[in-house]
Amino acid sequence: MKENLKWLLLNLTVSFSFYWLGNLVLWFPWSINPNLGMTLMLTIAPLLWGVGIYFCLIRYPGDKLIKGAIINSFILLINAVIEDFIFFGLIRKAMHDLYHPTTFYGYAFLMTIPFIEIIIFKNLIIKQKRQIKAKDFYLIGILGLVCLVILLLIIKLDININI
Repeated sequence: MKENLKWLLLNLTVSFSFYWLGNLVLWFPWSINPNLGMTLMLTIAPLLWGVGIYFCLIRYPGDKLIKGAIINSFILLINAVIEDFIFFGLIRKAMHDLYHPTTFYGYAFLMTIPFIEIIIFKNLIIKQKRQIKAKDFYLIGILGLVCLVILLLIIKLDININI
C-alpha cells in the first residue's frame, strides 16, 4: 500500500514537472511563431513525456505493467487538464488559446504514450525496474518548480526575444 501511494505521488510530481518543463522549452519558439511552436510541440513534447513516463514505469511497484500504464495515463490526463487551466486561464488569461481540437488530440496522445512505451520497451522497463527513492522526488520536483518560476517570470515580466 505504501509503495503504491509513493508511486502515485511520483507520477503526480513527474507530471507536474514535465508539464512546466515542456511549456518552458516551447515558450519562446511559440512566441516567435505559433506554427514553429506547434511543430516543436509535436516533436519535442512527446520525447519529454516519454522520458517522464519511462521514469515512472520503471518504478511501478506492481507486476502488471498495463495496470501501471492505465493509472499513469489517467494521472497525466487529469494533470494536463488542470495545469492547462492554470497556465492558460489563470496565468496567461488566454483560455481562448486552449480549447481547440488539437488540445484534445494532445490529451489523447498523452494518454497513449504509456501504452506505446509498454509495447516498445516492455523488456527494458522490466529489466530496469527500480525502487522509488526520496531523491527521485527531489530532483524531479525541483526541476518542475524551477521551470514554473522561470516561466512565470518570463510571462509576468513580458520578456521577449526579438528576431
